[in-house]
Amino acid sequence: MNLYLSGDDPGGPLAPADWTMAVTQEGLGEMPSYFADIQRAGAPVCRLTITGTWSEEEAHRLLAVKARFWIDEYLSRPHSGVTDFGALE
Repeated sequence: MNLYLSGDDPGGPLAPADWTMAVTQEGLGEMPSYFADIQRAGAPVCRLTITGTWSEEEAHRLLAVKARFWIDEYLSRPHSGVTDFGALE
């Protein structure tokens, strides 16, 4: 899946189909923050963020590119042990 809904490809390596991204925004005005919650097969894996005065569409495009590169790097490194999120104490 490309993690971007517009017809134009934002760039970066394509993400596998089981990876998804949901974008939310906090704050308004001069410095809103946009968050991308990255999931693999419905399980949360990562949260990426950008802060700036972009339009919602531009923020989604930027986060899609950032997510694509993060997923590519994540999948390329060796994994061992449990990678699930632990309980916060």
